[in-house]
Amino acid sequence: MPARTARRTGTSLLKSALLSAGLLVAAGPLAMAPQPVSAQMISTADPDLMVLELQILQDEIIKGNLEAYNLLQPSLIVIGRRFLRLDRELWKQEKNSRAAISFMLSGGSGSVFQELAVQGVVFNADPNLFAGAMAYSQGNRQMALNLLLKVDPLTLPVAVAGQVALAQAILISNTDPAGAQRYFDLARLMMPGTLVEESALRRQAPMVAELGDTQKFERLSRRYLFQYSTSVFASEFRDTVADVISGSEYLKKEDEWDRVFQLVSEFDAESQNILLLRLAKAALVSGNTAFAVKGSEAFLEHGSENAEQINEAKLYLSAAKASGEDWEEAITGLVDVKSTDLSPENQLLQISAIAMANTIREWPQPETPDASEYVPYVPKVGLKSKLHNVDVLNPFEDALNDADEALKEAEF
Repeated sequence: MPARTARRTGTSLLKSALLSAGLLVAAGPLAMAPQPVSAQMISTADPDLMVLELQILQDEIIKGNLEAYNLLQPSLIVIGRRFLRLDRELWKQEKNSRAAISFMLSGGSGSVFQELAVQGVVFNADPNLFAGAMAYSQGNRQMALNLLLKVDPLTLPVAVAGQVALAQAILISNTDPAGAQRYFDLARLMMPGTLVEESALRRQAPMVAELGDTQKFERLSRRYLFQYSTSVFASEFRDTVADVISGSEYLKKEDEWDRVFQLVSEFDAESQNILLLRLAKAALVSGNTAFAVKGSEAFLEHGSENAEQINEAKLYLSAAKASGEDWEEAITGLVDVKSTDLSPENQLLQISAIAMANTIREWPQPETPDASEYVPYVPKVGLKSKLHNVDVLNPFEDALNDADEALKEAEF
């Protein structure tokens, strides 16, 4: 069955799967209590279709469906329990064993298949791949790394190859970020338009920026925000992009700002507004005040009608100017921003910025040496009235007068 046709067929199965998931979860401990496996055999179920139901749920997540996101973990539990009730002969089929691998790499528990293995079930799959997926699902990174790196994703069917490549990339990304790029690229190319690609892009983009490949970072960011701008994880990704672009390592010359805003301008209007606002905030927090000013002004020029976002932009703009020559304008702007409309974090930012702007206009005070704390205070005015014998100052006054006369006669 072609993948598209299978997805359409699976859509009708999704409702029944989610309904069964909801019923099992709502039923509580009684419904979830384990029953003798022999009494629960279902020979008509298809593991491949069960995993397809899971993939349809994942498709909804990258469309921004929060309900689907909240149902993901309960669905994984329900599907795992259904696997335990299947006829043991089904696992001899290679496609069903691949479905088990896909299930584990999607967040399903490998303990399900450990229990089946104890009962004598033999899975028709590459031992390194199956055991590696099981270790990955159980959080045993080192064992998963040792086993999965022995598997070449290019030799696997596309449906599972992308998931394997993504797992391999994640496992080596901490120790070998440059080497992880090949696996991230494979995952994206093998499963475009899926949660696998979305997850790969979300992890890979900031990593290539840290490696210094700004062109690839921008290319991956464009791909993500064009394809997955409504994803449940899109907000997190926009924050990541803002942090990367506003960092001192990314922007080194003033003319690079034009390139950044060109990148931002290619996104949809909503993404542009959100990204510009978050760029301004990230730049301000990192100390890049010049870029914070540019980001805030660009947002305000964009013509957003969101009053809350406009209030935020004015805060970032004024705060960015607080430490410069425009501190007077900054104080006026900061005071005009309604603090009641700001988040607690931004309220603290407003208070700090006002304090900063006020320190600019204060006359600098001389530092007091530590030892002076123990020296008696001598007033600068009315000194003679404080002395018991004022005549002791006469010689010093005469000397000062003589010095003044000598200076007047001197030629320079």
